[in-house]
Amino acid sequence: MAIAHPYGVSEVMTDVVAEARRAAEESERAQVAAEVRHLIGASGWTQARFAAGLGTSPSRLSTYVTGSVVPSATLMVRMRRVAADAQEHARAQGTT
Repeated sequence: MAIAHPYGVSEVMTDVVAEARRAAEESERAQVAAEVRHLIGASGWTQARFAAGLGTSPSRLSTYVTGSVVPSATLMVRMRRVAADAQEHARAQGTT
């Protein structure tokens, strides 16, 4: 049995769901950008050197840092590996 909705309810719900989705995406984008900044800082490298370690340009890395572009899952894994490798290298050199 179908339930009747008062006029406009489905449009309002559609708008509410769309706004909730937009807010969630914005929050997730900010979290990813924060993790990218954390990984760069944890590496002890400059942003330019970190970009080189990733095999990307400093300007492209900057788009991830600001959250204007979200990196792929594969690139996030690479960022974590590069940061960990940089930390390990620093420990081996006795610079941390």
